[in-house]
Amino acid sequence: MKGTKKSLPDGWITSGFRFSIVPTEEQAIRLERAFGCERKVYNVYIAGLYEYLEGIEFEGGFIRYQVPSYTTITAQYDYLDKSNDSFVYNDAKMRFQAAIQKYNEEYAKKPMQYKKSVRKKMKTIGYIPTFRDIKGYTTNQTNGNIKIRQENGECFLCIPKFREGISMILHRDVPADGVIKKATVKREGIRYMVSLSIDYPFQVPQPQEDLSPDDVIGLDYSQEQLYVDSNGHIAGYTRYHKIIENRQR
Repeated sequence: MKGTKKSLPDGWITSGFRFSIVPTEEQAIRLERAFGCERKVYNVYIAGLYEYLEGIEFEGGFIRYQVPSYTTITAQYDYLDKSNDSFVYNDAKMRFQAAIQKYNEEYAKKPMQYKKSVRKKMKTIGYIPTFRDIKGYTTNQTNGNIKIRQENGECFLCIPKFREGISMILHRDVPADGVIKKATVKREGIRYMVSLSIDYPFQVPQPQEDLSPDDVIGLDYSQEQLYVDSNGHIAGYTRYHKIIENRQR
């Protein structure tokens, strides 16, 4: 869910906060449906681009392609309806436009590069590659439609089409006076995650001047203890370092 790009007030910054969410079985079905619908719209965009480029016998260079509105795609399929947040479809268009822009900025002036498997077929059986062989769910905050609600000691993430709230593991506080600008929901394995982009005021610490020698400490790197300071104190690695010590060796 992406917010519009606007300049921040003086003293404000933007940071990302990532949390686990625990949807109910019914909410998980709706999330998976949203993921699938976005993927469908994106794939239709890709298919349309391939058809266009093959039609003009594209052989490299800048891509000049008029990206159609996502409504021209959703109108073709009954299941791409308003049961999904409209940003599900708009995000697919924005990602598609960003992919074309990245290609034009980074690859348009270079020879076309093909996938490794395609290069092997070209070498062994004389395969002639096509453009299809080239390498190559976020929602906006609008009028407070993304928020974190706390109720009876539990936290819930409220986003469009999930106004009832999805259970959320808030393992750290978010700025109380911050503004959530966008939320990106993903599934990683069997877990569901949300990444929040939040604008909030932040006072940048000013460097201290006129330090006395007693205010300064020196650190020497230590292979076994991470570091030793000038007073003889050692840091010691965290327990996680001990857990992976053998693998590091």
